[in-house]
Amino acid sequence: MSAGEQAIEPIESAAEPDRLLIGNCGVPRALAAATDRVIGATLFFAAGISLSAEEQIQILPAVAALCTYLGYFFVMEWLCGATPGKFAWGLRVRQLSGDRCTAVQIAIRTLMRIVDDNIILCGSLPAGIAILATKRRQRFGDLLAGTVVILERSTGVGSPTGIRVKRGRSG
Repeated sequence: MSAGEQAIEPIESAAEPDRLLIGNCGVPRALAAATDRVIGATLFFAAGISLSAEEQIQILPAVAALCTYLGYFFVMEWLCGATPGKFAWGLRVRQLSGDRCTAVQIAIRTLMRIVDDNIILCGSLPAGIAILATKRRQRFGDLLAGTVVILERSTGVGSPTGIRVKRGRSG
């Protein structure tokens, strides 16, 4: 390998369990989160308003709005591997092995949004602290589910995976 060449190798594979798939904690993740909050909030209010009545306390609209909001994240991440916000900014949700997530993993991630990303409980502060403090850049839902949000890069076969680039010297 010449001095200017780069070797691209997967961060984690079954053969190398000690290698880490590192998540994204940069601008793409923040922009994806903002995009998804707008979409999720729109769906939340649309569901809540469509079922509202003139009573002051309404359980059905609140439950429907919350289920719609959480359902948006669950369905998109389970079926597509990313929400529209993540997809637009090149992010994907993956297992720590780099494989697609199972429905159970996505359900855990989704339910933990109630803690991670709750406007009543300090907004996204818990998620942000966890993402910055963990080695794999995971929020609490990722830690419990065994998942990570990665920036998609092609390894030549078109599969999304985290990669580490090593610069080598000819020798």
